[in-house]
Amino acid sequence: MTSRLPLAAAPASLALLALLLAGCAAPAAAPATDPGSGSEGTTETEPPADAGSGLDLPGQTVGSETDCSFVSNDQITEVWGFDVVDLDISMVIEAGGVGGILYGCDYNQSDDGTGLTIGVDVREYVSADGPTQYFADALSGAEFDGEGGQVIEPVSGVGEQAGILTKAELVGTPQNLSELLIVRSGTLLVEISVTDVLNGVKPEYRDLLVATYEAAFAG
Repeated sequence: MTSRLPLAAAPASLALLALLLAGCAAPAAAPATDPGSGSEGTTETEPPADAGSGLDLPGQTVGSETDCSFVSNDQITEVWGFDVVDLDISMVIEAGGVGGILYGCDYNQSDDGTGLTIGVDVREYVSADGPTQYFADALSGAEFDGEGGQVIEPVSGVGEQAGILTKAELVGTPQNLSELLIVRSGTLLVEISVTDVLNGVKPEYRDLLVATYEAAFAG
C-alpha cells in the first residue's frame, strides 16, 4: 500500500499524485473488480455494506472516474482562501484491504503545481479493523515502507483517532513541503494533505487540514 506521505522535494503535482490515489466505497450495488489481483488479474471485491459513520459518500467502482462530490471546490475555497483552478479527478484504481475501495481527489491552486495542492483521500472498509490497522501502521511507519513520519501533533475531537503526520527530520526545515492529517472514523480512514512547494509547511495549515475534514465529513 502507498499513501500521501510528505516528501522532501517533489513538486506538488507529483508528490501527491504519485504517492496515493486512494479512497473508499460507499454503498454500491455490485462488486468491484480489482484488475491487479488474482491468478488471472481479476478478483471481485465485495463492497462495504454501508457508508460507515453515517456518512453519505458516493458509490465508487474500481476503474471508474472518481466522484469527488463529497468535497466541493467552494468548500476548499472557503477553508483555504484560494480558487480551485484545476480539479484533478483520478481514476479509482484499486480495491483496498479487507474489502475496501480506495480513491482520492486533488484540489489545486495553480495548474503548474507551484500553488497549494490539497489532497483528500478516503478509504472505506467492511469493518473497523481495516482503518484501525492502517492507522497503527501509519504511526509506526510500516504503512510508508518504514520511512513514514511520526505523529507530530495528535488531534483531539476529530473522528475516533486523528493526528498530523510528517517526516520528523523535515520539521522546521525548508524541505518540509507537505503534511498530512489522518483520521480514523468507523469503517473509514481519511487522509487530507497540503503541499506547498514554494513556501513550505506553515503552522496554520494544521488547523486548515482539520477544517477541511470537518467541512467534508462532519457537516
